[in-house]
Amino acid sequence: MSWRSLCDRGLPGTRRPSYTAQDQLIHEAELHGWRLIVVSLLDAPWDGPTSLRIEPPDDPAVVVGTDGITAELMRSISLAEIRRTAKELRVRLGRSADEAATSAVLHRVETEREYALMAREYVRLVQQGYRSPVTRLASAWGLSRNTISGRIRRARAMGFLDGPPGRPADRLTEKARRHLEGEERDVERTARS
Repeated sequence: MSWRSLCDRGLPGTRRPSYTAQDQLIHEAELHGWRLIVVSLLDAPWDGPTSLRIEPPDDPAVVVGTDGITAELMRSISLAEIRRTAKELRVRLGRSADEAATSAVLHRVETEREYALMAREYVRLVQQGYRSPVTRLASAWGLSRNTISGRIRRARAMGFLDGPPGRPADRLTEKARRHLEGEERDVERTARS
């Protein structure tokens, strides 16, 4: 599986879209000998694919694993994985369709600093009034709701989040702020440069 954020080649038999190369993410993969091309537009208000194309191999002598485009071939396309990867790349490029997306997609949260970063994003969503900040983070980061929920519980148990008992945490602790101080100094230093 490969992604390209810059592509300016038209596909045979199609008209070139009116988007520039920098406006597209293009995913290419091989499925049972067939070539899959998925395009996602960076400026679209959604994170999912905009177009999908399945082509036979360039060499007609190559044996493909299906009898044409079949339901089995279509089911083997992992749109969830394509969508998750596109979301992650859009966030890295600063072009996310989801306002809950953050500057850092935290697939793994292991260090105290990572827990502090995750806690900050959670508190930001709580303060913005989101009824389900866990669901928003799960969607923005392409992770399950259970994974995010477990991380939030652990962050609270580790002393990074605080709030009323039995209610969602609504503020960072001093411990979390200490771990985030270095990042804020780096941002200020970069802004002055």
